[in-house]
Amino acid sequence: MNIFSKPMSYRQFLKYLVPSILTMVFLSFYTTIDGFFVSRYAGSDALAGINIVIPITCIVFGVSVMLATGAGAIIGEYMGQNEQQKANEVFSAISLVLLIFSITFSIVGIIFLKPIAFLLGSSERLMEHVLPYAFVVFAGTILMAFKLFFEYLVRTDGCPQIGLKMSIIGLILNVILDFIFIGPLELGTFGAALGTVLSIGVSAIIGLIYFLKYSTIRFCKPKFSFHILWKSCGNGSSEMLTELSTGITTLLFNLIIIQKFGEDGVAAVTIIMYIYYFFIAFYMGISVAAAPVISYNLGAGNKSKIKETLKYSFITIGITAILIMGILFVGGKFIIELFTDNSHVFDLTVTALIYFSPVFLFIGVNVFLSGYFTALGDGLTSAIISSLRSLIFVIIFIFLLPSIVGVNGVWIAMPLAEFCTIFVSLFLYNKKGKQYISKQLP
Repeated sequence: MNIFSKPMSYRQFLKYLVPSILTMVFLSFYTTIDGFFVSRYAGSDALAGINIVIPITCIVFGVSVMLATGAGAIIGEYMGQNEQQKANEVFSAISLVLLIFSITFSIVGIIFLKPIAFLLGSSERLMEHVLPYAFVVFAGTILMAFKLFFEYLVRTDGCPQIGLKMSIIGLILNVILDFIFIGPLELGTFGAALGTVLSIGVSAIIGLIYFLKYSTIRFCKPKFSFHILWKSCGNGSSEMLTELSTGITTLLFNLIIIQKFGEDGVAAVTIIMYIYYFFIAFYMGISVAAAPVISYNLGAGNKSKIKETLKYSFITIGITAILIMGILFVGGKFIIELFTDNSHVFDLTVTALIYFSPVFLFIGVNVFLSGYFTALGDGLTSAIISSLRSLIFVIIFIFLLPSIVGVNGVWIAMPLAEFCTIFVSLFLYNKKGKQYISKQLP
């Protein structure tokens, strides 16, 4: 665990970041790969069908991330205090809670499959693509939940490279299976979901083996505590809000865009969301890599290490924002062409990306500071930032802007929401974040 406490140069910090960033990037690829193969082999309606199901995966990922980050902050602090048994008990209890949730969610989803599809905004035309994809997603809930849960907690255990290996193996397998199932076997969205869930399952098994045989954090007889569960949920609530808000935002986009542009519009939204998931993964990688360092050193009382981590993280976020905007300016159309050869969908998506891309200038700071407060155990402040940037402001602007600036106002909603939130984030950081470290640590 000395990797969390020893001083680093900026170059060493970047080297430490790489596994976490790549893990998050590869995670973003799972749905993107489905979209790539489906758009090429099954058409734009099938691509739109996948997008309808995104809110379901957001719920699974949201609960998993909430429990992983919330419990991870507690586990990291216990480990910093050399309370390993308590860390193990928290890990085991939260794992059991996630298992119970996954089983329940899977059963309910399969029973009410078609009503859920209609609730998510599917048209009759898209239903043939939505139902097979949603069925496999619900059936694979346990694998999806624990894959993400384990990937987060291997960082808390000080082994981010394990999470990277999980992601690389799963990603390669996903590409192979998607190609086989969607291409030669012509299984459409059912094949896309099946390839994704099977590859995620392999990653989850790798994570399980690691925690059974090789980790510092180990399974033990769980010591269940409602206080710990409540604290874990509170700590990780902002991360859950981020995931759930992505699902809510996607749902709202789908409902509004399908009225204005029909099914081609939903396909354009899908491509924009793929671009969003890919690039936000870089910021998420910075955040999830920094979080266990902050939690551990909070427990160990190492103020200088926390300040070092904050400094390096902010520098990296600024550089990343410039690079992302450059990539989109130069290669945005090429990226869109990877997902569609439908000229109408292409034109809609190009226009959407012009309005949408400024989101990446502001989102990095908001994502990181939300994760920072989670790592400090201040779930309320983290949730305020997360709910503003990904839910409250988005809902306000997505309904308000189209009536003011026309339909393209939908694409501006998320950038404007992040822009407004950044002022709140920086205010809370200056008012609470800096002082918290000064007051809590000697």
